[in-house]
Amino acid sequence: MTTPEATIERVFKPIQQFTRGWMMAESTDQYGVDLGFATGRQFWVVGRAGVLGSCPWQVAAGGLAFHAPEHVEQAWHAVPAGLTHLEVAGHYLGLINAWGERELTPNFEHAKLEVIDSLGRRIIDAAPDALGSVFAGWRAMPRPSDVGARVALTTHILREMRGAAHIDAIIACGISPLDAILASTNAPPRTGPEYAARMGFTGPFRDPEEVRAQRFEAEEVTARILVPYFSALSPSELAEFGEVVETTRNAIDM
Repeated sequence: MTTPEATIERVFKPIQQFTRGWMMAESTDQYGVDLGFATGRQFWVVGRAGVLGSCPWQVAAGGLAFHAPEHVEQAWHAVPAGLTHLEVAGHYLGLINAWGERELTPNFEHAKLEVIDSLGRRIIDAAPDALGSVFAGWRAMPRPSDVGARVALTTHILREMRGAAHIDAIIACGISPLDAILASTNAPPRTGPEYAARMGFTGPFRDPEEVRAQRFEAEEVTARILVPYFSALSPSELAEFGEVVETTRNAIDM
């Protein structure tokens, strides 16, 4: 019988990889620069956290957690003239939707895409807003009509959902966001001092081994936080969701 725990583990990497289709694209960085940001990374920061509205930068830094606060502050104050933070998030939403329309809608069975969207949304809708502000903000964004665009947005919200749970987990385990990056369980280069520097943090950095045990514990706590929401699906639905997410991601060339 498929369990929520097994499904959480199964879809974690595929969902991360789905979102990299637009997050890491050179065209996304260029769009941000064309919009008026100095760098694509600034657009990434404000595009994601702009769902919080024009709040103090510290609120955005707390919502994102794994970006150095100084980089969030710079990005938050770099919003191009004539735009609000929420409007920048709207531009980011447009890129998510466009990627789904271009890469998913014409290339996959719509019935399978509907499974990802409908079951994914049931998981998303089972969680409280209190799980995390950026997650709640993205859940409130308008849903597109195109099925591929809906899948792209749903996987993005699932990523933000896990991110919110992970922030809660690392704090509960007594480590900081920087500690979590240094001792990340991801494969290089998304771990260690080099990745911390990419996220805007400056050394000298502590030895990751000092927090390794707590970092592994945080992964387990993250999954436990998510279990009640994945439990909105029956065992058969969990199995179907995991299978369709995994096979769809594996069929995308990116």
